[in-house]
Amino acid sequence: MNLGVPLGLSSGLCWGAADFFGGIQSRRLPALTVAFWSQVAGALALAVALAIASAVEGARPVAAGVAWGLAAGVASGCALVLFYRSLAEGTMSIVAPISACGAVVPVAAALVTGNQPGTLAALGVLTAIAGVVLVSRPNPSALPPRPAATPALGASPTHAAAHTPRAVAAPARPAAAARPARSGRVVAMALGSALGFGLFYVFVDAGTAVSAGAAGTTGSHGSPLWVIAGARMSSLVILSMIALVSRGPAWSLRWPGRRIGAVALVGLGDTGANLLFAYAATTGNLAVVGVLGSLYPVATVVLARWLLGERLSGGQNAGVVLALAGVGLLAAA
Repeated sequence: MNLGVPLGLSSGLCWGAADFFGGIQSRRLPALTVAFWSQVAGALALAVALAIASAVEGARPVAAGVAWGLAAGVASGCALVLFYRSLAEGTMSIVAPISACGAVVPVAAALVTGNQPGTLAALGVLTAIAGVVLVSRPNPSALPPRPAATPALGASPTHAAAHTPRAVAAPARPAAAARPARSGRVVAMALGSALGFGLFYVFVDAGTAVSAGAAGTTGSHGSPLWVIAGARMSSLVILSMIALVSRGPAWSLRWPGRRIGAVALVGLGDTGANLLFAYAATTGNLAVVGVLGSLYPVATVVLARWLLGERLSGGQNAGVVLALAGVGLLAAA
């Protein structure tokens, strides 16, 4: 049995849950704080896994695989900050699917390298991407509540300030002008995260392929762990550099205080998803596992619907159905 499909799907669902709760924390803490400390928690868990794998299976790093992992970490580190910040400013059920358009990157890479999926798998890929596009369509009913309404779970001080009586009393023209500007910034950040996540898929796939080839000649095992370890190291460096050069409260890096437990769980979920995807890449086609990993908006949107009360339009509901249909086609391929 090809484990690429279940592992890739599991990575997408795990990423979706981690991103949802990471977005919640980003409404209470600076996005950079959530991204950095969640990555630290994930790195500590990964270090334990590496120690166990080295002792039990004799896992050894492969230089080329770690190098690809470092490149993947640069892409994912930048993507994480942009993603969490866009989640904090925008609507989860819109931002997450836009960022999932990064699925196009591994599909394009697979086609360029001649690693095309079969007919049924290709149909599944197209169906899943169509679902993501539909879910990404703006939904007017998902706008934040008015001041008189009870704030939704996870509403941030930034969102609350935007709907204070003073903001409501402001002239209509400046408010109308500010909304498109903010919406455009959120979309730009979500698209930037999509590119970063897409490159992460491609680089991890390349790293696991190199590591698997080296493992076949040296007898080492557990190489995907070292690829993700390289990605985690470089992402922490990138996040630290962003903290040094960035200005403004939205990009500040500080200790999360009593929220460290919740932030750490986000990091554990993200690291688990990374490992699932790395192992999926060793057995599955890049175009297939890349799209499956990019289905995390399904989990994010469903959680936002259940826990935050964000409503989905008819087109978005159809997109979720298409995404699930795409998964079914990929599983049957």
